[in-house]
Amino acid sequence: MKSPSINSRPTEGGTPFVSRMRSALVQPLLLSALAIVVTMAGCARNLATGERHLNFTSENQEVAMGQQADQEISASLGLYADAALQKYVQQLGAKLSATSERPQLPWTFRVVDDPVVNAFALSGGFIYVTRGILAHLSNEAELAGVMGHEIGHVTAQHSVHHMATQQLTQLGLGIGTILKPELQRYAEIAGAGLGLLFLKYSRDDESQADELGIRYMTRTHHDPHQLSEVMTMLDRVGGGDEGRVPEWLATHPSSENRREHIAELIKTAQATNGSAVINRESYLRRLDGMVFGLNPREGFFKGTTFFQPDLKFRFDFPSGWKTANQKQTVLAVSPEQDAIIQITFSSKKSTAEAANEFFSQSGLTAQRAGSGSIHGLRTSSGSFTAQTEQGVLQGFAAFVEYHGRVYQLLGYTSQPRWRTYESGMTQAIKSFNRLTDSKMLSVQPQRLKIVTINRNMSLTEFNRQYPSGAALEVLALINQVESNGQLRSGQQVKRVVGEKFE
Repeated sequence: MKSPSINSRPTEGGTPFVSRMRSALVQPLLLSALAIVVTMAGCARNLATGERHLNFTSENQEVAMGQQADQEISASLGLYADAALQKYVQQLGAKLSATSERPQLPWTFRVVDDPVVNAFALSGGFIYVTRGILAHLSNEAELAGVMGHEIGHVTAQHSVHHMATQQLTQLGLGIGTILKPELQRYAEIAGAGLGLLFLKYSRDDESQADELGIRYMTRTHHDPHQLSEVMTMLDRVGGGDEGRVPEWLATHPSSENRREHIAELIKTAQATNGSAVINRESYLRRLDGMVFGLNPREGFFKGTTFFQPDLKFRFDFPSGWKTANQKQTVLAVSPEQDAIIQITFSSKKSTAEAANEFFSQSGLTAQRAGSGSIHGLRTSSGSFTAQTEQGVLQGFAAFVEYHGRVYQLLGYTSQPRWRTYESGMTQAIKSFNRLTDSKMLSVQPQRLKIVTINRNMSLTEFNRQYPSGAALEVLALINQVESNGQLRSGQQVKRVVGEKFE
């Protein structure tokens, strides 16, 4: 959770609680309907693939859908605050997309402030790479391979063709899938705008995107061999974290013969590519100083306590609850997955205004609502029931004024379960307090530092000479070498500086 900004701000006027819960069920249906309930114009040949497909959407509709989703992604995930890096990625993406079969699209390329290894595309020409994947790439050609692949998904219109089966995936906890059935319909309120549409591509889609990505790399004279290096890196990342599959591979399935297919494509591309661009040194220089891993300035957990050093508050969640920290919300889900506690910002100027807006909603009945304080902070709070089409929810809400902001603290469950959770929820909500611990307030993120070595050495020797705040295995991953690998004199090597805060 971070302070509201141009990339993270509450919706003007707020969104009614009951309406948001209802729209959690309706929105996926509307999005799917938007993709298929249009006038069928017949079959058209795709310029990128040469295949014929039914035109379910016009190009204007495709762009409009991408623009709408882009706003949500920029707000919920947040963009990495490095103007020079953002400009570089946009310029490289523009160069690649200009060689594509759809140069007229409003191509937009963004670096997302997320430590996971991921890249994804939206219809209409919106491409995203995380700072996590940038940290694991070794040169510009590898980045061009990733971005070219995503451009390929757009030019081949994969998301448009499969829109009818597009899946709603929640970030962080995967709220839409971990809640009990009676609460799954209310996942949007728990996510607070974190629901994003991601398509799980087919293997045929991946094969086409590989071919198109290499095509665009070749046209910009980037070395297509580097796409194979990306695949090797992704395999290593997936195998190194208890078998966790990288986000990119989760939505971009691989196959046994994919590497062979890429190798054949590279051979063909090589014959026409001439001198190949790699740009290792200039790429790595752009990563110098980039945040690595989770950024504790945006909040972190120690045990069940959440600390937010920038906003200077702390909050104690119940023991055993699964927690998540996102740009606009902090939340926890009960072990039985049938109750939620959530911290968000209110758009109102005072606790009274915020409480009045919340408790006066249609379908919501306030109980014992009033004003008071939590740890000396002005507060308006009360219990409530919310009548929905799926049943009655019961909960407790508090609105706390602190440092010129109003925080909305909310806990709720289905009415039959309220007695089970009432005490723990209200105790957690009333734990909101000022953060005064100097150690917690001064915590800083780890960052990448690029070091040019002046002699041959092993990675182990490098780590001794330039101590890092990351394990040797992590250094090996981000430098794409083995843990016992050798480094060459004059080589630029990534180092992680700063203490990992745990």
